[in-house]
Amino acid sequence: MSRSKTGARLLRAPWSACLLLLGLVLGHAEAKVQIVTTLPNLASIASEVGGEWVEVEAIAAGYQDPHYVQARPSYARRLRDADLLIANGLELESGWLPLLIDSARNPAVRPGSAGFLDAASAVPRILEVPGGPVDRSLGDVHPQGNPHLDLDPRNGVAIAAAISRSLAKIDPGHASVYEANRAAYARRLGDRIVAWETRAAGLRGQAFVAFHKEWEYFGDWLGLRLVGYVEDRAGIPPTPRHLLDLVSTMERESVGTILLAPYNDRKAAEGVAAEAGAEIRVLATQVGATAQVPRYEDLFEEALNALVAAAPPSH
Repeated sequence: MSRSKTGARLLRAPWSACLLLLGLVLGHAEAKVQIVTTLPNLASIASEVGGEWVEVEAIAAGYQDPHYVQARPSYARRLRDADLLIANGLELESGWLPLLIDSARNPAVRPGSAGFLDAASAVPRILEVPGGPVDRSLGDVHPQGNPHLDLDPRNGVAIAAAISRSLAKIDPGHASVYEANRAAYARRLGDRIVAWETRAAGLRGQAFVAFHKEWEYFGDWLGLRLVGYVEDRAGIPPTPRHLLDLVSTMERESVGTILLAPYNDRKAAEGVAAEAGAEIRVLATQVGATAQVPRYEDLFEEALNALVAAAPPSH
């Protein structure tokens, strides 16, 4: 509709309709930045930074294994209209994101553009970067390092800062708002981090077993020891020999808890837990995996509640 036609209708319409039309015109002028993230954790952080000036949607659901997301055409359509794509990086999404980007045909969100953010590039320290050659015999090893970096909330603070910078480039008119939102979020998350570290002090040095190598950043943050994995190698199902060795390790290290994500196969883990006298703790690794985790910070609240409750009594 042209501006002249809009003005004529405003003159003829009732006052309430005028306000409605005016709101539509202004709303169109103040279009929100469309953000698509690969993971729900990134979407939660982006929503905090962007506030009312962004609309955020994640491709993967919280209950899905982020390694194995199906590249649906509907996901490509989301990217087609996006102003900013935020990916985890470190090849976590290598099996599905490149196909979606190619299918979307949106140059604004291709790697190297202002509308593409690799969250891993904002993280100050990447864990488990392989020191030698990597091949498929080692399992699903990521040659750039362990990609599960969002399970350390300190990395969440760094990612929020990178999102603020990206939004300032795309929407410079609201740069000060994004920076203010980021600062407020960093303060709030920083206060929570201090409280979580205090609560977790008794867990420091405690040994755990996990299904997959995705708790390393969490363990590094709180001083936990990950001494074994239900998987034989990353992405490779365990052999009976591996599971027997794992039970021996758990007995030797006095491991009482096996950490699983909601999408991990419980069968082998339950057998190991029964043999070793341990319990399984299924903890969300992404926002939305359970009803108790609607926001990024709730991941750590839920995990700490579970692990502190399961900790052996101190003497």
